[in-house]
Amino acid sequence: MKTLKYILPVICILCFWSCKPEKFAPITTDTNVVKQMQGTWALTSVIQVDEDASTKGFPYKQVNITNVYPYKDLVLTFLGDAQGNPSTFSITNGNSPKITDLTSGNWTVDNAQAPVTITLKNGTAQSQLSFGTYVGLKSGKLNIKKVKMVNGKAVLSYQYEFTKK
Repeated sequence: MKTLKYILPVICILCFWSCKPEKFAPITTDTNVVKQMQGTWALTSVIQVDEDASTKGFPYKQVNITNVYPYKDLVLTFLGDAQGNPSTFSITNGNSPKITDLTSGNWTVDNAQAPVTITLKNGTAQSQLSFGTYVGLKSGKLNIKKVKMVNGKAVLSYQYEFTKK
């Protein structure tokens, strides 16, 4: 019993002394999302989501409509300046349904490090698109989401996946 009396404090001291904060490397390196967006993108996939069904937990929430219309005609180009900042854009719809009424102009993002919203402008007209995810940008995939609103409520959304040309 006497040895236990000495061993327990020694074990506690050793445990406390051996605890040191670990230094972890960053999970990712700094990436410039806006610069990775720049280039020409061809549409490869369109998913239509019924937002009302999603909120109510209905079983059929989304459908792939890529082959319903000639969506694959759609080409999107984002250009940047010498510093990598957004500058101009162009959209070639071909025979595909429009994702926005604008076909050219200037584009901006709400946050250069972690953009959520892409704003397209031509004169006083503007349109907004949302990022779906950044995950595919390094591998040449751009995911954009467009939400259709009725009386301030999201009714349908479209998830567009583009592949870099």
